[in-house]
Amino acid sequence: MVIDYGKRYGFNHNIPLVFIKNRSSQVLKANMKIVGACEYGLVLYRERLPKFNNDGHMIFNWFNWENDPLTPKIHPTQKPVPLLKELISIFTDKGDVVIDPCAGSGSTLRSALELNRNSYGFEIKKDIYKKAKALVLNNVPMELIS
Repeated sequence: MVIDYGKRYGFNHNIPLVFIKNRSSQVLKANMKIVGACEYGLVLYRERLPKFNNDGHMIFNWFNWENDPLTPKIHPTQKPVPLLKELISIFTDKGDVVIDPCAGSGSTLRSALELNRNSYGFEIKKDIYKKAKALVLNNVPMELIS
């Protein structure tokens, strides 16, 4: 579905990503079946490959999902700041703009700002926005527009 939407808006190419966790939210089913411990993402792009910073190292299509004990968990689909910083570092340069159309917890915005990228995020749920502003984005210098 995401690939189809991307194509509708000119993003005809994609790179699938896999985020490997060392735990699963399906713990109650652990003794009944094999449980899922991955999340998936896509890098969508138009004609040219996106900017790519690898410092001479091979970048795989999978990333370890490390727990983030420093960032308060305020959203059910919140991503860890270290993982987001790794992705932002690979696909952007300092001063570039990172846009998160579903900003939720604000983790992407915080990650981008910590890496000296400009960032914009959109969140329709005001209660989540207020939590993100108070708990995740509280000590990061920025302008927030309510």
